[in-house]
Amino acid sequence: MNVLNAYSEFDGSHFDLNVDHYGAEVCDSGYSFGPSVRHNYVLHFILSGCGRFTINGKTVFLQTGDIFLLPKDKLTFYQADQDDPWSYLWVGFSGSRADNILRQTNLLDNFYCHSSIHSPIVKQMIKIIDSDKQPFNIAGELQLISKFYQLLAYLIAAFPNQNTSSQQTKNYIRQVLKMIHSQYDKPLRVSAIADKMNLNRSYLYKIFKEQTGYSIKDYILQVRMEKSSKLLQNPALSITEIAHSVGFSDPLAFSKIFKKYFQISPSQYRKNHA
Repeated sequence: MNVLNAYSEFDGSHFDLNVDHYGAEVCDSGYSFGPSVRHNYVLHFILSGCGRFTINGKTVFLQTGDIFLLPKDKLTFYQADQDDPWSYLWVGFSGSRADNILRQTNLLDNFYCHSSIHSPIVKQMIKIIDSDKQPFNIAGELQLISKFYQLLAYLIAAFPNQNTSSQQTKNYIRQVLKMIHSQYDKPLRVSAIADKMNLNRSYLYKIFKEQTGYSIKDYILQVRMEKSSKLLQNPALSITEIAHSVGFSDPLAFSKIFKKYFQISPSQYRKNHA
């Protein structure tokens, strides 16, 4: 018998995006579901084991860390492996915005994606399932929907639709550049930038490198060095003040990095540009 670690189902239609049900299941050897047609979407994340997923007459083998989507109004079938049956989390959802949001991902191309057990996607699904521990009133329902929107944001970031992601990618890069050029005097961290933009750090690193040719860390350093070189031409500012002005709390660390970058010390640079 399959073991349901959690299962909750709702009858809600208050939003343009609804969480219909969610749960976690440890499957028996060879357990199968379908062939059947769903009235909503159901997203699965495989926590362990493996199995097979069939849609549009095509069967694929999926395993730990992979994702598969049961789309509405399509015939699907899935089955746990005989020797290493899978365990998975699922979230079922519907609503007028569901189709449009999913089209921002490439999940509708094949209805499965290869992910990782360390993905923020699975962590967010666990947060949704943990919502079962909270009272389900209007406040709880709104919190559940907000968690689900965050899950969708992670899906879009991890599996963007290449046909619609070009402009969005440019917007992301524009926001990062604006953040760096306006806050280079503060202790900027790549992880903090990614968190602020609700993007996966590795995805943000990838698109920034592709668009600019720099890693975010190297670009921040370049901005700080260029700004400091201009400030050094102002004799009224001490090197300590300049270091603080470009995000360094330690003037000695600033001087060391400046010399490595320009092959000359800040004091010598100032003399040469006096």
